[in-house]
Amino acid sequence: MSETSITIHFVGGEALNIISDDVSGVISRLKSEEWVELNEHQVQTSNISFFTVYESGFGKNSEKQLPSKS
Repeated sequence: MSETSITIHFVGGEALNIISDDVSGVISRLKSEEWVELNEHQVQTSNISFFTVYESGFGKNSEKQLPSKS
């Protein structure tokens, strides 16, 4: 299984890069939880504007938009 890089872009322009071999699990947590701990970082998901995913072998980023929470 190859590792994937997820860059979380926050409101205000800051970003956090996470390397993971469980992309679907990380994305699921970002969509469903208010606070997520990723590699020693506490992430408040309401401050995320969008995230990008880079999968090795594809050679380009795939931008994903977080759906608004209802």
